[in-house]
Amino acid sequence: MTRKIPKYDDYPQIGRLRLDPTLALANSNPLLIARGLVDGASIIFAMGEFESGSIDVDGEDVCRWADVSGPPRLPAPNAAGEQMTVASDNNADNGATATGAMSIRIYYLDDTGAEQTEDVTLNGTTPVDTVATNIRFVNDIHTLTVGSNGVAEGNITVIKKGGTIGANLYNLIAAGGNKSLVPHRMVPLGKTLYLQSWHCEQSTANKRAAFRIRSTDMYGVLVSGVFCFKDTVYIGQGSSGSQDLRGTPVPALSIVKVSQWSDTIGTEGSCGWWGILFDD
Repeated sequence: MTRKIPKYDDYPQIGRLRLDPTLALANSNPLLIARGLVDGASIIFAMGEFESGSIDVDGEDVCRWADVSGPPRLPAPNAAGEQMTVASDNNADNGATATGAMSIRIYYLDDTGAEQTEDVTLNGTTPVDTVATNIRFVNDIHTLTVGSNGVAEGNITVIKKGGTIGANLYNLIAAGGNKSLVPHRMVPLGKTLYLQSWHCEQSTANKRAAFRIRSTDMYGVLVSGVFCFKDTVYIGQGSSGSQDLRGTPVPALSIVKVSQWSDTIGTEGSCGWWGILFDD
């Protein structure tokens, strides 16, 4: 469907702009979308990294799960929604006398699939429960306020209330960081994601890994619980460069993630992807 954009005169950053709102090219221009000039459209991006990859026939999610002895494939909360618990493994991450992180913001989808946020003040290693009890998926987290060091002193985890990191880890900020490096995203209700491009890197010499971007759908149809491959790159020490994803459609409530399959133990790498969300 062609998306309409408003017409602007004498727009200071890009000069005099008169665009036909029926032009599909203009409607998918990432600069215009990022500036909020395309109605019903927004940019979504994600990044991830991992260290000490291992040989796993089922693949390992590209994120810092190993830093906290989490599961190699992060689970998804119950579709009916759950309450979360947030904690650090370092008492310097607290809302009172912190040198590290003081509070975080959680971006999540509720049980209906609608986008929501909640801010949580940390209390060091003491768990803090979310107010929300209907969290269906945690899309992203980042520090909101920090102490003197500017980053998290410990690993900050978001898990199911009453659960364990080993079984119920949903997202995390690794020590020394201020944002999640988990590239998992669920498409909100009433929207379709069009994947644009992705990249991945493997940094360890004499080792190889296959990276695959995946989502729980195929040909635009939701296939809940089945992460179908959308593209794959096999690399040794090096980078894939930007790989075109051709506007691959991903429907509402599908989960996108990147996984890696190492040939040998000890691989290290990173990834990133981006796409455009359009209102259905």
